[in-house]
Amino acid sequence: MRELISVVVPIYNVEAYIKRCLESLREQTYKNLEIILVDDGSTDASGKLCEEYAQADSRFHVIHQENKGVLRARNTGIEKAKGAYIGFVDGDDWIEKEMYHELYQRICEAQAEIAMCRKCIFDERSNSSFAENSVLEEGVYKGYRLKKVWDNLFFRQDYSGIGISLNLYDKLFKKELILENYKQVDMRLHYFEDMALSFFCMLQASGIVICDEPFYYYRQRSNSLCHSRDSGYLEQVSIFYQLLNAAASNCSEELLSRFHVFVAERAVYGVNHMMGLKLKQGIPFYFPPFEKISFTDRVVLYGAGEIGRLYYQMFQMARAGQIILWIDRQYERLQSQGIPVEGVHALQKKRFDKILIGVKSKSSASVIRNDLIQMGVAEEKIIWESPQMLTEA
Repeated sequence: MRELISVVVPIYNVEAYIKRCLESLREQTYKNLEIILVDDGSTDASGKLCEEYAQADSRFHVIHQENKGVLRARNTGIEKAKGAYIGFVDGDDWIEKEMYHELYQRICEAQAEIAMCRKCIFDERSNSSFAENSVLEEGVYKGYRLKKVWDNLFFRQDYSGIGISLNLYDKLFKKELILENYKQVDMRLHYFEDMALSFFCMLQASGIVICDEPFYYYRQRSNSLCHSRDSGYLEQVSIFYQLLNAAASNCSEELLSRFHVFVAERAVYGVNHMMGLKLKQGIPFYFPPFEKISFTDRVVLYGAGEIGRLYYQMFQMARAGQIILWIDRQYERLQSQGIPVEGVHALQKKRFDKILIGVKSKSSASVIRNDLIQMGVAEEKIIWESPQMLTEA
């Protein structure tokens, strides 16, 4: 008989959604499941609906507890799990019927500790869903290949988009991996708690399997916790930072930098949205147009004002060494401030593939572009895009 898989489902006041979730679990083509429903003090009919499924199908087990939050509910399920593998599903989401069959088969064939799939985002307002983009190609990541996974956590390696999912629910884990890590998660967290556990497990795993099929359906609710205002959000970001910083640092400097960018982005989001300040100017944190620059391009950065300096910092974090020359017309003044820029004339001494113009104004960028073309620079080598903030105000 195939090994037992434990599926932990924390549940709190999801009466309107829970049937679809439980039906998707009942219909799984992988049959050797125990489905642990942790009713975290629901005040609606969620707990009663869970009991009905438990009475009809012996694989469903219901635990009722006082409301303690999703982290404690999830931990209760983990501690009750008897399976060799553990999966997680949120009570307002649902999964394709082949999900655990596919993930189990792949994790066994690869002798890995984590198997993960893509997810579909379901928007309640439009009643439509879309599959998240692939980040890495389908396959087994072990040994030196694990670095590809770490290099795409939080953001894609080139910072051009969201990286590999750090959610728990689109994955299947070896039980031992969860047991070794779940108690590390700070009990004060009610945001990011799933990301923290997933992060610890992914850094510790000796093998990870990526499946490119979107088996998990994540329901995006306008009244969910992550879409509500919370004046304590920045404290949550701080707890999350303190918890993961050492683990990221011990893995690599590259991952540490990526983690710091993610925390900065979350802090900006917290100030403007979760705390409701809606700053008109936001916090300046601009991404260069990395998608137009390959990793092998030799890049000249033109501009050392606000945008140019932020672009330079981001290159230092994401693509250290790729900028071969930093130039500005005010180079003498900037050099006196300790900024490592040279004059535009230095272009004549360098072989380069792209010139990135780091200014905010389109008219200023047009002047610079025309000057460069008059100097003999091919137009296709010149890049400028209106700078986009990492998180808009």
